[in-house]
Amino acid sequence: MVIEYIENVIELLVNLIALLFCLFYYISSKRKGWIFAILFFLSSLLSSYYWTSYLIIMGDWPNVSAELTYFGWNVAFFVLIVLLLQMKSPEERRYFHPLMLLPIPLNIWQLILYLPYSPLFNNIYQVTLCTLMACFGIQGFCWYRKKRKEGAAKPYVSLAVFLFSVFEFGMWSFSCMDQPWNDLYYPFSFLASLNHLLIVWAVWKTYNTSGKTPPATFDRKYQIILKAASAGIVLIFSIGGIWLGIWMRNIMTLHLDQSAGEVYDIIPIVLFVISLILIAFIIAIIFVVYFAQRTAENNKLREARRIAERSSAAKSEFLANMSHEIRTPINAIMGMNEVILRESRQACDRLPGSSDDVHGIFADICGYAKIIDSAGKNLLSIINDILDISRIEAGKLEIREDPYILSSVLSDVCNLTGFRAKSKNLAFHVNVDSGLPDHLYGDALRIRQIMLNILNNAVKYTSSGSVTLTVSTDAKSVPEAGQTINMVFSVKDTGVGIRPEDLDKLFDKFVRAGSSDNSGVEGTGLGLAISRNLLDMMGGTIRVESVFGEGSVFTVSIPQKIISREAIGNFLKKPEADTESADIPQEFFRAPEARILIVDDTRMNLTVTAELLKNTGIRIDTATDGDEALRYTLSVPYDLILMDQRMPGMDGTEALRLIRAQDGGLNCQTPVICLTADAISGAKERYLAEGFSDYISKPIDSRLLRKKIISFLPPEKVILLPYGKEDGDPNRSVASPALAEAFSTLRAEGINVIQGLRYCQQDESLYRSVLSDFSADAPENMRLLEQYFISGAWKDYSIMVHTLKSVSGTIGASRLSEAAADMEAASKNGDIPAIRDGHPHLLSLYRRTADAVRSFGAEQFSPVAENDGVMEFAPE
Repeated sequence: MVIEYIENVIELLVNLIALLFCLFYYISSKRKGWIFAILFFLSSLLSSYYWTSYLIIMGDWPNVSAELTYFGWNVAFFVLIVLLLQMKSPEERRYFHPLMLLPIPLNIWQLILYLPYSPLFNNIYQVTLCTLMACFGIQGFCWYRKKRKEGAAKPYVSLAVFLFSVFEFGMWSFSCMDQPWNDLYYPFSFLASLNHLLIVWAVWKTYNTSGKTPPATFDRKYQIILKAASAGIVLIFSIGGIWLGIWMRNIMTLHLDQSAGEVYDIIPIVLFVISLILIAFIIAIIFVVYFAQRTAENNKLREARRIAERSSAAKSEFLANMSHEIRTPINAIMGMNEVILRESRQACDRLPGSSDDVHGIFADICGYAKIIDSAGKNLLSIINDILDISRIEAGKLEIREDPYILSSVLSDVCNLTGFRAKSKNLAFHVNVDSGLPDHLYGDALRIRQIMLNILNNAVKYTSSGSVTLTVSTDAKSVPEAGQTINMVFSVKDTGVGIRPEDLDKLFDKFVRAGSSDNSGVEGTGLGLAISRNLLDMMGGTIRVESVFGEGSVFTVSIPQKIISREAIGNFLKKPEADTESADIPQEFFRAPEARILIVDDTRMNLTVTAELLKNTGIRIDTATDGDEALRYTLSVPYDLILMDQRMPGMDGTEALRLIRAQDGGLNCQTPVICLTADAISGAKERYLAEGFSDYISKPIDSRLLRKKIISFLPPEKVILLPYGKEDGDPNRSVASPALAEAFSTLRAEGINVIQGLRYCQQDESLYRSVLSDFSADAPENMRLLEQYFISGAWKDYSIMVHTLKSVSGTIGASRLSEAAADMEAASKNGDIPAIRDGHPHLLSLYRRTADAVRSFGAEQFSPVAENDGVMEFAPE
């Protein structure tokens, strides 16, 4: 009899614990599944409580009808099936698999076995519901196996319900058998009881894994009160019911004849009623929670509506301000342009005879043009702010991380801010920790934008005094390369400051703190909101300290990865630098006795590299693939090989290994430099480990290329020339920024002509030749891109976009280069949906860029020798 006591007490305790867990979870998060779980445990409690209580009180089983005995469990089985179905998706509920029928013949056998021991209807009812549990549990396993690659949720609840049905069938089956099999009833009973906790875990795990559990919608203190009340009610009624039963038994024993045993049957009825009262209280708590949540949700909706109305009013005020801000530069542009037109017409009608008067007219026109330029930049800044905040709200603004040089970013920022501060007669101080690492990995563009936003804000709201920029780190010592450091910069001003009540809305969109005090200040008021959003995306922070009327201090912390521990030193004395070759002197040399091989599958890259070395006198052979390179290296001894990495068929690494392994090869020991557009952190180390002698990233920087070649060519074949004394083509054209302005067709399509000319050594002739190759290759490349995309040849597609990334970067088409880089990354990662989404944009951008280059070629002429009129581009 002892084991029966243990069995029933454990079942009751586990039932109560599981019930409280479900109730607590429902109070914390409003999910429908917890309601069905609570109803399941309440129904089960209806039978297990009065059954166990009677056993404790009377030492025997209750002598009541089977319908009353099993009523709670029968309801619980039905609710458990509803819970299981509710946790499934509609598609899963409609899914059928033949394995779902497996439990049916087994349970028919169990029903026949159990029929002699219980009423017929009750047996059929219980076995049918448990069979459905098993079938729907198997359905969950089969559905997950079919849909797991599509992200289907794991079948936690299906597993728990299936095991519950197995344990129940085990209890029933072994209870009908003779010894010793009959003793197996108790292990299955214990497992069925413990399975209650498994059901709670399964529901919690399902909601927790989905990541969509909504937060509680009402006060946390109220939640604690409800949880304490629930636990108190369950405890009081559970212990109180047993105490009441013992009291009734003792009274009846004293005052009634022992032969009137039927009178004791009132005790289980009373216990059953107590169970009903307990259930009623729990259901009342559920309703209280439900209505409390609805009330809190309604309050939230009202608050959201109030905020929306306030935001709408702020946006209306913002639009009114923007109307004024935009109209101001437009009026300046239109007004100055009208003045230019008027004075130009007057000058044409009555051209002054004096050269001084002519110079005066053009000086005035230049002054008007500067006003137009300033107003246009102001207008562009306003539009860029609006576009940035729109992209942030739409979730389309991306952080693009690449290696960058911190001193270059700080130099740009300080130069721009210094001019603005000087125009307002403000002192601009810069304090930079000289121990900061100069080579970092992050989004330099957005870091520059954040710094400028905060510095411009400081200058804008400071009428006298100073603005101070301080850049440092919170680390006591600089970590090793590859680790992360927190870059901290603060901006201190002596401006108007911020009122304490305005600090909370300082970073709100469409709201300018203290706008009534700063009505004359220009700008959108979006700079700080944009900066905070960018910092959130980069994992950074910003804080503000301000005293109204005395000034403010903005402090920003941004985590950045270290590329090299080389310290920034005195960055103000560093030359402007953006690439690895920034500090490389311009060394001129000739090497007519040297011979090198350039291997690249792109004609344009071969042209660029060969042209960059044209004036050195080096004998150059070119190969378009690895096989051709192998044929050359078998017959010609080279002093140096420049090898592209990503090529169709045989890549650069494989070609290098085969060159090194050639029997009797003439170039087994020849230095081989890897040329690749793979410029991510760690690329150089990876290619050196593959056996390359060195590494140069594309687009190729001419100064870096020369330095590498000088270091690898035999010294006796290199003739160094004094600076500025390079022997070359006397007709060589060197482009200047002013000449670059002539490339208006290209600039209109977003091609950075200055950058393209820099990659061509400022040689306009070479740049035009590179553009010609780009235009000529574009139709075939676009055809191949579309072919590989349609056929799903992703390896070939990856090679094509890799090549496009470098060649478009060489001509200065940075947008096309970035789009190609995105497609290359997607193809490397096997992200086919991203390729399908981005390919149309890439092809459209490629086509527009090629059309712009082609249009430019049809209109422009190459530099010509005397009496020579050959066009660089043949018009189509």
